[in-house]
This record gives sequence, structure tokens and C-alpha cells, in this order.
Amino acid sequence: MDGIDRKTFVCPSATGEVDGIDLARLDPEDADERRILIEAEHPEMRRALEDGDDMHVGSEVMNPRLHIAMHEIVANQIWDDDPPEMWQTAQRLTAAGHPRHDVLHMLASVVSDQVWGTLTQGSPFDIERMRLELAALPEGWEVRGEEWSVERSRNRAEQRAAERRRRS
Repeated sequence: MDGIDRKTFVCPSATGEVDGIDLARLDPEDADERRILIEAEHPEMRRALEDGDDMHVGSEVMNPRLHIAMHEIVANQIWDDDPPEMWQTAQRLTAAGHPRHDVLHMLASVVSDQVWGTLTQGSPFDIERMRLELAALPEGWEVRGEEWSVERSRNRAEQRAAERRRRS
């Protein structure tokens, strides 16, 4: 990936403000500040995060707090290089031409399967299964990812239009 390190991949340089916080001043080494940077990459979720509401993405309902939490788990795993397969998979998918944010979602899909199994069936964390699922990516992702990307783009456009209206 042209020399990009895993920490820069997790938290690229940010600009702008969120809740009066200058994003450029945040330290991604600090987990709490890293969370703010992750949330800032999701402006389409801002209102739902503030209100505690779920969101509709295509035909599915999504919990934005859970979505951000999955991003945090992936960010922390890449940041700590534990398991190393998480970063290796991110590099492979990015080299194959997948956009960074889609790569993070692909990785989160593997994490969320593990979390779901633990919460609903009491399944223990299975590193071997995780490695197999990471190796299989992007298989099965394209259909889910396309629907999400279209909805995300629409939501961001709506957000920008609303912001312009507020400024007028």
C-alpha cells in the first residue's frame, strides 16, 4: 500500500470540527480520541448517534452505535497488530483496489460474526475461524458492500445539503 503504515490506515489525517473539537488536534494514540475520529468519518450517522436511533440502510435496519463499535474493534486490532491477519488482510484488499472504508467494513463483517456468535450462542472466540473468514474476503462482500455504499453516498449528500441550508 505504498508504505502506508497500519496506524495511518486506521486513522488518516483528519480536518474539520465535530462538536467544536478540532479533529486535527486529536491524538489517534488515545483510544477515546480515536473513537471521535472514527465517528467523524460517519457524518451520516451523527443524528442517529446523538438521538440513540437506529438507521435504515437500504432495506436493513442498522444500529449506528454497534457500527461504530465494530469499527473500533477493527481499528484496535489493526492498531495493535493483533491478530496480524487483520492488517495483512487490509493490505491485501486495499492492494486489490478496494477503498479503505470498504475494507474496514469487510473486516468488521468478520468481527461482527464472532461477536454475534458469542452473544447469541455463547460461542467462544475462534481465531482459526476468523483467519479463514479473513482469508476468504472479499467473497460475499460485494453484494452487501454495494448496497451500503449507495446508501452512504446518498446520506452524505443529504447531510451536506442540510448543512448548506443551515448556513444560509
